[in-house]
Amino acid sequence: MSTPAVAQARGGGGSHGHGGGGHSGGHSGGHGGGIGGFHGVGFVGGGGAGSIIGLLILAVIILALVMAFRAWKKGGGGSGLNTGSDRAAHRSDEAARKRATQVEARVEALAETDATFALEPLKERAVWLYTTAQRAWTARDRATLKRILSPVLYVKWDEELRDYESRGEVNVVEIVAGPTVELVNLANRAGEGNDTVTFRITATLHDIVRRANGSHAVRKDGSTRPVEYWTLRKDASGAFIVASIEQAAEGAHHLTDAIETDFWDQKAVARDAVLEVAENVSVAGAGDVLELTTISWSTDADAAAGDLSLVDGRFDKAVLEVAVEQFLEEWAMNDGSLDFTAVRTANRTVMRNAAIASIEVRSLVSRDPIVVRVVVAAEGVYYEVDRRTEKVLLGDAHKRRPVTFTFDLRLDGPSAKGWTVIAADAQPGSQLTGNRS
Repeated sequence: MSTPAVAQARGGGGSHGHGGGGHSGGHSGGHGGGIGGFHGVGFVGGGGAGSIIGLLILAVIILALVMAFRAWKKGGGGSGLNTGSDRAAHRSDEAARKRATQVEARVEALAETDATFALEPLKERAVWLYTTAQRAWTARDRATLKRILSPVLYVKWDEELRDYESRGEVNVVEIVAGPTVELVNLANRAGEGNDTVTFRITATLHDIVRRANGSHAVRKDGSTRPVEYWTLRKDASGAFIVASIEQAAEGAHHLTDAIETDFWDQKAVARDAVLEVAENVSVAGAGDVLELTTISWSTDADAAAGDLSLVDGRFDKAVLEVAVEQFLEEWAMNDGSLDFTAVRTANRTVMRNAAIASIEVRSLVSRDPIVVRVVVAAEGVYYEVDRRTEKVLLGDAHKRRPVTFTFDLRLDGPSAKGWTVIAADAQPGSQLTGNRS
């Protein structure tokens, strides 16, 4: 989301330029009925100079028509791509069509064993979610939005609605044509609630803000055919709802990301094996388990954790890595922000496709409950985005880079699965410290 007047239903994260200094009034000009607007030209009969002048005038008119047509076609022509924003967003149309062909083949194969991946019902669901979101947003129907959006996304939209209401404004988003949906990404993860599908959605929209004084504002970029990437995730009942919305530039990674099907099953098996081994080497319930190490936690916490892992597998770094990996994946699935935790950052912080290089136990934060602080060297696509303008303030939305994280992990219960991330911080970047809900 961006400015206080961003149309959330338009994408959950893109500056629409309404209000707050945005220009008012509708789109100027437009293509109307094509070139048009020229009147007939009379010629002096009989040849001679009059005929020559007439021919010259005709030639000028024809040249003007040709140039105007070329400019109109370059600007999008009959496609409706009459702004730079729309043209930039639709440059990936052909790549999206090819990607959708690949992904749809994978989905049809999955549907043979999991009916929730049936292609046509998925597309129908995406269309229904998109159209329902636009209507509910315009009507400020929070009950409907709460049913179709993930908790994280709903909070963002609700905040934007409150912002409009505080100024006596209503953002009206009407679908003129479409939507067209293309399935461009999917992940079949362990656990039904972790499955995701991503649609590239395009539509022709009429998007204005009605002000209390009767005037209205339109998007600064003049876009009427935005491209958005809607990622759907299953709710508790197994129905797909909207978990994340990305604008054209930010969401373009879905056209090149790995299509995650068998990969996730393999990762789940590997993680289960790590946790199972840890469960077999555990002294849970043996009093103060931290006393079993011969190394002082205050002197060398990393060595102390390694020493303790020999008699209690829950402290093995491979187990801690599983907990951190799962946290990073949840982060990526929650609209690219840490808002799924109690961490509230000034900017929207995004971490995708994270790979952990190393983990070091830095200190013992608490003995009861047991909380350890770990430093994680990772690599991935990490960047920070201004919540209001959607401008990337730090990092690059399309390039991988190294990032160092600090996480506080709390051990809840006797199981090796009991580690939970309760606080986070990243360098470089703004402070992310806070408690996980």
